[in-house]
Amino acid sequence: MIKNNNYAMICEYEGTKYNGFQSQSTNNTIQDKIEHSINKIVNRSINIEYAGRTDSGVHARHQVISVNLKWNHDPIKLQNAINSYLPNDIIVKNIKIAPKHFHPRKSAISRSYEYSILRSDNSDVFTRNTVLKFSHDLNLYYINKCLNTLKGKHNFRNFCKKDSIPENPIRILYETSMTKNKNILKLKFKGSSFLRHQVRFMVGTILKIGTEKIPFETLKMMLESKKSSNFFIKYNVPPRGLCLTLVEYDGFSLN
Repeated sequence: MIKNNNYAMICEYEGTKYNGFQSQSTNNTIQDKIEHSINKIVNRSINIEYAGRTDSGVHARHQVISVNLKWNHDPIKLQNAINSYLPNDIIVKNIKIAPKHFHPRKSAISRSYEYSILRSDNSDVFTRNTVLKFSHDLNLYYINKCLNTLKGKHNFRNFCKKDSIPENPIRILYETSMTKNKNILKLKFKGSSFLRHQVRFMVGTILKIGTEKIPFETLKMMLESKKSSNFFIKYNVPPRGLCLTLVEYDGFSLN
């Protein structure tokens, strides 16, 4: 008798050509492509679970997905079979049999994102879809000050879309940091979970403060204010620089 298992795996993708991760009527999402691939293998319709719903144009190096399947072969064969039907900008890897109760989103204890900024007027074909080209002068002292201020438990209602503010907009940022490699600046955020567009609004605000177009105190006011989100001007950045880099679990690892 073939046993039904909960298979978990890491999914990497460049989101440029897709309408986000979550399935939509367009059928042009990451979820659609993965489910279509698995359907071809098992000859039936299945649905996957996933850790995070990345938006259109956002990328991932460590999206986690799971699917319940009856599969009588080595998990690596399932991984190879799925990849054989996927387009070149989507790949699954590190497939493992997870505990029955494992759920990529509900079981997650943290998620990490990074936003990549090219500090030059000249991009190249290998990075143009995954970085924000930004040649304005930046005050790195203010960038670091913003990152340190965002760390911790805050009400992030002023860092998400007006029509997406949840009943409880309080989130915890465990870690924030900045790294620089040659001419690429990366802003990194690790948190329990994130509001919709939260990282992009945080980065947009940081860049405005880093270019000294708005005062640093604006950030503190946005975090402390209990006013409605339209009290402040919001500064968003394009999705192409954003990447989901890690999802972590207690007692289970896909690395």
